[in-house]
Amino acid sequence: MTWISVHAAEVVAVNGSLKVQRGFSTFAMQAGVQLVEGDEANSSRGAEAVIRFDDGAQMALRSDSLVQFKSLQADSSRAGQRLTLRIVKGGLRYISGKATVREKVLFQTSTGEIGIRGTDIEIVVTEESRQEEPNGTYLKVNNGAATLKSVDGSVVEVDPGEVAFGGEPELVPRGAGGMRRPAARKVKAPVGVFQPGMLDKFMQ
Repeated sequence: MTWISVHAAEVVAVNGSLKVQRGFSTFAMQAGVQLVEGDEANSSRGAEAVIRFDDGAQMALRSDSLVQFKSLQADSSRAGQRLTLRIVKGGLRYISGKATVREKVLFQTSTGEIGIRGTDIEIVVTEESRQEEPNGTYLKVNNGAATLKSVDGSVVEVDPGEVAFGGEPELVPRGAGGMRRPAARKVKAPVGVFQPGMLDKFMQ
């Protein structure tokens, strides 16, 4: 099967100041802009955007975020799509489309990889510790299911209403039992980690 690069993503709504880095060029993200493989989407504080993919999936880019479109490809028959997004900082909400092939969608961060088995997820990469959790990757499943694999190889399955965290492996055991926690684990979401966006109304 031959894979070809395509304009597989289009910006459908923006709020605030966002930029697209394409090679050595930088330009404003606006509704109607076509995103291509290798682009970086960068939102300033308070800004957000909604992006729609060719398979009907939608993504809300949250405030103060940087996401790299590592792979945006479709096969020549248009039967499937390969999507790999790397979240450098900030977060997003992703709702898969009816034509989404779940095995071909992957989200990467510095502390984990997330594969989807469902419809509606939110991912946040924190740069500072939150409550008792260090900085790392938070995953919340609103509908469907997802899997979070962290850097130490630990894997957690996440169902609707659940939140998982993926961070660096602990060097010092925690608690009286002296047991290290796995880098990927289910947690209670710290206050303020997941914030709804003003443009979520564009997502269905």
